[in-house]
Amino acid sequence: MIRRSSFLAPLAALALVGAMLGSHQASAQNESLLAEIYGRGVHAYYAGQYTEAYDYLTQAIGGGTRDPRAYYFRGIVAHQQGRPEEAEADWQAGAEMEARAGGGAGVGRSLSRFQGSARLKLEQIRQTARIDAMMNAAARSDARMQELGVQPGAAAAPKAAPAAMGTAPPPAPAAAVADDPFADDGPALADGQPKVENNNALEGLDDNPFADDEPAGAAAADAGMPAADNSNPFGEPAAPAAGDPFGGDAGADPFGAPAGGGDDPFGGDPFGN
Repeated sequence: MIRRSSFLAPLAALALVGAMLGSHQASAQNESLLAEIYGRGVHAYYAGQYTEAYDYLTQAIGGGTRDPRAYYFRGIVAHQQGRPEEAEADWQAGAEMEARAGGGAGVGRSLSRFQGSARLKLEQIRQTARIDAMMNAAARSDARMQELGVQPGAAAAPKAAPAAMGTAPPPAPAAAVADDPFADDGPALADGQPKVENNNALEGLDDNPFADDEPAGAAAADAGMPAADNSNPFGEPAAPAAGDPFGGDAGADPFGAPAGGGDDPFGGDPFGN
């Protein structure tokens, strides 16, 4: 009996898993079929076939679709057919479904061709539904926190950092002492007190720098050099005494003729006269 029960338990588990998988597959197939029906309704709406569009969209909603756009478009068709109350009811149902599912960017793109005052009304309904969903979620969260004994809205205070041990801060590093360029200049400059050595800053500059040099002649005499010879270097005789600058008689003929000059200098008459 026990062996039979242990054998049947795995079979039951397998049957349950199979049923769940079959249900999931059936649900996926249903969603695919419902999405196709919804698409036909949208095409009929854009084609201006409002009655067929309304019927297709009603079939998708009745089949359990979880796409809020089916409600939105059926409300749009009702608005085009002059039934604003029915249109707002469908918009409200679709907005609540969208808010529970978290919304999506695909919804806004699908509604982009629907404009005007009716579109503003639809957007107002969607926004209100999102705010209500947020408030309901916050209320449920507070209720769960109260059940757990936690005060709603009380944020846990951050833990204070442990106080550090009372240790003395490390001593500040000593400032670097610059080298004193005047350290070797005596105590007066080292103490910062300048000392005036002489009031005459040009003292010693007006002395003759050659005062200690001996004359050149004296230096030559000391060295035993002979005195300079001022005689004529060419050995010419001394100049004659004052008188005839030519050294001869004043009336002498420079060509050897006698001073009287009575004879014919050409030796008489060349013709014998």
